[in-house]
Amino acid sequence: MNSWDLMIRSFRVLRRDKQLILFPILSTLAAAAVSVPFAFALFQGGPPRHWEPIDFAVAFAWYLFANFALIFFNCALAASAQDFFNGGEASLGKGIGAAAARAPEILMWSVVSSTVGIFLRWLDERAGLLGRIAIGILGFGWSMATYLIVPVLVIEERGVMDSIRRSGELLRKTWGEQLCGAIAFMWAGLLSAVPAVVIGAIGINRFWPLLPAAVIYILAMAAAFSAARQIFTVALYRYATTGEAPDGYTGAGLHGAVRAR
Repeated sequence: MNSWDLMIRSFRVLRRDKQLILFPILSTLAAAAVSVPFAFALFQGGPPRHWEPIDFAVAFAWYLFANFALIFFNCALAASAQDFFNGGEASLGKGIGAAAARAPEILMWSVVSSTVGIFLRWLDERAGLLGRIAIGILGFGWSMATYLIVPVLVIEERGVMDSIRRSGELLRKTWGEQLCGAIAFMWAGLLSAVPAVVIGAIGINRFWPLLPAAVIYILAMAAAFSAARQIFTVALYRYATTGEAPDGYTGAGLHGAVRAR
């Protein structure tokens, strides 16, 4: 079973419990709501012509809390997917409650991930070609090392640094097929966007009422892919830690993505 099949199975799990798609929607709404006061504080007099330290502080806080909102609901979705795989019923309230119980750790991970992201971006803007290649490799390694940190953070209830270490341990048990899963989601997402592009193009040139339909389609697809990707991550985490395929998957399929050392 290849990564495409595992991706399809993740969507089948989502179809069996459609409530899971609400988490990406809530994360987007929360990130947008958090952004409003920061955007107002930063741009109320127009874009800053000369960035002062306070402007950088506000921008960082904006990025941090928007990132926190996204990670919080990813953790809530991971907790709900874990309940589903355990044979229970995924619950929106229960998932949010599980994430809320880990809010301090989620905030600390938001601080770490935001700081690393901004630092790598800062280095990239000041490096030459070879430096950018090295920074790209470094960023890729960081992304892989923290690939499973969301389920570790909320399911194993570890601290942030311990969760990073644990995620790195689990990475050493995975095949390069894990990369193929990410690539499969990326290509499937691009292919699924084609109808929206066609509808949007027709709307712009001939029939403008089609434009809202294209936007709604894109938003729905983005939410579905985000939820399915997180379900796939939890399924991968469960198999990496227990050796047992969760409900909706097969051991043979996940064995292609996970391998014991």
